[in-house]
Amino acid sequence: MFRIFLLLLAASCLPRESAAPLSRGRLPAFVLAAEIVFLEDGRTIQAEKTEMIGDRVRIQKLAETIEVPRSAVRSIHRVTSPTASPNVPPPAEVYRDLAQQMTDKIRREIKEGSDRSRGRWH
Repeated sequence: MFRIFLLLLAASCLPRESAAPLSRGRLPAFVLAAEIVFLEDGRTIQAEKTEMIGDRVRIQKLAETIEVPRSAVRSIHRVTSPTASPNVPPPAEVYRDLAQQMTDKIRREIKEGSDRSRGRWH
């Protein structure tokens, strides 16, 4: 389920023309970026790898390699995959007895309601 989420998230970041194969039932072949380059003009570039070479930054993408002036780069951030917290119990453990608890509660409320109504009418 998490892989599907990541795939859809990544596909939503693709340009419109690259997303076209999704409508025909085919998934694009791509690799998630290892780094995100934030440029001074507000744009971002998803990169597989970046290198500082003098006053230039080499940005390697899946299909191309580009170089930009170092002064045009605001920052570079490594992308890390999310990890599950070890302190959070799995959903099955949290909701394991919920159905039985709700059933017991409803039965008590029905019984209490019928006991009250018998007291009023008799």
